[in-house]
Amino acid sequence: MDCCQPGSVYLFCKRLALILSYLFWALSLGLAKSTSWRVWEFDSNIIPIMFIGLWETFYFQTLNVSGYTVSVSTYTMINESWVTPDEIYYAQNLVLLSNFVTPVALVFASLAVWASWVKAPYPDFFRLCYNIAASHLFFSCFCIALAVSWNFAVDIYGQTTLEFPPNFLVRKEMVNTKRISYVLPLGVTAACLSLISAVIFSVDRCSIKPLREMKVRAIAKYFKAEV
Repeated sequence: MDCCQPGSVYLFCKRLALILSYLFWALSLGLAKSTSWRVWEFDSNIIPIMFIGLWETFYFQTLNVSGYTVSVSTYTMINESWVTPDEIYYAQNLVLLSNFVTPVALVFASLAVWASWVKAPYPDFFRLCYNIAASHLFFSCFCIALAVSWNFAVDIYGQTTLEFPPNFLVRKEMVNTKRISYVLPLGVTAACLSLISAVIFSVDRCSIKPLREMKVRAIAKYFKAEV
């Protein structure tokens, strides 16, 4: 498969991989901002449910104001007063790392797709761009998949060490139900998009012949024609 082949299927696959890469980055940013990594219901009338993210929590606090029951939405940052478990600490770093690495892949993938669209005859440049894009996307896929699966497994099947501040309105012992939120399917979808894009770019890289090999074949073909 030549790097400048104008076949519609070839160009479609590369553009599809680029679009999927951008979608993955958008989903990865959404995961970083999400407050639904853990959804806990409490045996409490003050805070019946809490949404826990990687950096902050969101919950509805029930207050009694002049005889009226009022529900107030509250955001609380997860700071040093919380006992942060390893799965959340490492998920913070993995998600941040993915969000910083993915733009590098997008830049090189966009350059390669654009150069292919204008039929630029630079096979070594294509191989370099696809290699960088694929390796970064594989790494981002690993980061997101590990962060999401680890937190899901510990939250649902394990015993998390997450602890609220000493004077918080609820305690972990008051949890009676743990819900499965959209973070798990969203993370799996994001990882799959990154993996598909990385595979497509890897196939493109392997299918492009190095410039030296192309020159040798061209010279051999020329001398064969002369003979």
